Amino acid sequence: MMKLFNRFLVLFSFLVLGLVWEKAVPEQDYNSLRQQYFSLPENDRTAFDRGLDIFITKAGKEKNYEKLAQGYNDATFFINDKNQKLNYANKALKAALLSKNEDTIGSAYLKKGIVYYYNFRQFKKALNEYLFAYKYLENSKNRVLTYQNLYHIAEMKAYLGYNEEALGLFKKCMVFFSDHDINAKSPSKDYLNSLHQTIVCLQKLNHFEEADSYINKAFHLIKNNSSIKLQESYFYKSKGISELHKGNYKTSQNYFDKALPELISHDDFINISIIHFYQGLLFEKIDKKDLAFGLFKKIDSIFNRHQFVLPEVRPAFEYLLENKQNKINIKEELYYTKQLLKVDENLNGNFQYLAGKIHKEYDKHSLEVQQELLIEKEARTFYILLFTAILLICSIIFSIYKLMEHRNSKREYFALKHQLQQMENELNSIKDSASEIVEKPKLQIPNEITTQILLKLETFEKEKGFLQKRLTQSKLATQLQTNVNYLSQTINEHKGTNFNKYLGTLRINYITEQLHKNKLFLKYSVETLAQECGIASRQNFSDLFFDINGIRPTDFIRNLKQRHQIS
Repeated sequence: MMKLFNRFLVLFSFLVLGLVWEKAVPEQDYNSLRQQYFSLPENDRTAFDRGLDIFITKAGKEKNYEKLAQGYNDATFFINDKNQKLNYANKALKAALLSKNEDTIGSAYLKKGIVYYYNFRQFKKALNEYLFAYKYLENSKNRVLTYQNLYHIAEMKAYLGYNEEALGLFKKCMVFFSDHDINAKSPSKDYLNSLHQTIVCLQKLNHFEEADSYINKAFHLIKNNSSIKLQESYFYKSKGISELHKGNYKTSQNYFDKALPELISHDDFINISIIHFYQGLLFEKIDKKDLAFGLFKKIDSIFNRHQFVLPEVRPAFEYLLENKQNKINIKEELYYTKQLLKVDENLNGNFQYLAGKIHKEYDKHSLEVQQELLIEKEARTFYILLFTAILLICSIIFSIYKLMEHRNSKREYFALKHQLQQMENELNSIKDSASEIVEKPKLQIPNEITTQILLKLETFEKEKGFLQKRLTQSKLATQLQTNVNYLSQTINEHKGTNFNKYLGTLRINYITEQLHKNKLFLKYSVETLAQECGIASRQNFSDLFFDINGIRPTDFIRNLKQRHQIS
């Protein structure tokens, strides 16, 4: 009994001491907790022991969803496993949505997109997250977040080959981050990344002199700064490409050798592939074909491992195929033929999806914002002119009233008033007519008929029936053994558009696919392409192509020819 009492006394003492200690030691606030780990380098797991775990636990316990999202976002930076990074990014987004704070939500979408882009190289998923972030951050007061998101959208444009557009966006980011860093001791990674991508775009556009000026600026900024080794390797890579362009092969190789170790340590397989590609070109130029072939095989190995490739390095696969053709090795020739087809399939899949997405959701929105501004400006101009006109009319009426006899001035006054009244009546009549428009009653189509029509439309699409010339909705209804009203409503409800847009989209998507797959189509004129897909008018084809792909067919063909090096 005495032993039991002693145990109880010890436990009670510990409980009292715990309560006293909890009251004696003040709880740390979020800022002080974050300062304990925030300066640690990327992928340093000790951050969790240095305060990050406590930060997340505290935010969760207090249901402070903004801070919880911030904690999970920090975790994606300090954890070194990519799957765990994505897990924390998902948790951050869930907490951000609960916070209902647009900046927090936009930041979480942006961070998740970055994880998809840099850690998984899944461009489709990354772009979806960036576009969600763009919608939340477009009007944000946190301009750093806005420009960080703009930078990542510009990366997508650069990948798609829209280097002029991407260059403009990167330069905007560079100016913003330069101004934002004005009081900082060293340039931020946001600024250096924008500077690097500006150089990349300039080199792709063959503006090497301007690119060199930025490279020199970059080397001056990063001198003796050990905290930005990865960014330094990017500039070594760019310098190597520049020296290769000048014909300074030994110097070029030295810069590539300097860049590779840091890129390998970060598993940056995209930039590793780019360096191997230009190293291969270098050895090809100095007639060391075996070394060039070995480097291009490394690119093939990276592609097999990650199932992703940049358009920039596609010629490496053509080189591998041509080299094997010369040696008459049937087995390897077949392998590299299949690899080239896989590369093109990978590029076409990403290109079509990303180009359509970025034009329809980002560029279209940007144009709509610009249009709204122009409409507002036009409206202001109209009201100013209207006000001026009214003042002028009043002044004239007043002068006439003073100069002429009372009877004449009165008659003219009422005549003018009568005209204005007539105009007002006409306007009111137009408004009344517009308000009387009544929506047509919706047809009630039996489910089995709708199902039959959808199955027939699926067959119509697979068999490319849309390539028929002068195909009308009435003709198609007859072919599908239904009536025009049923067909029209089924397309509107299940295809999300009207008949003309549905037919046009099928035709343009077919031509777009052929331009990617069949190089013969790149030689066709716009008129011939229009005829190939059943569109009678060249202008209608060009306008519809632009509406769907966000680029004119002539520009689209020119970009593809440049990518495939077709003159």
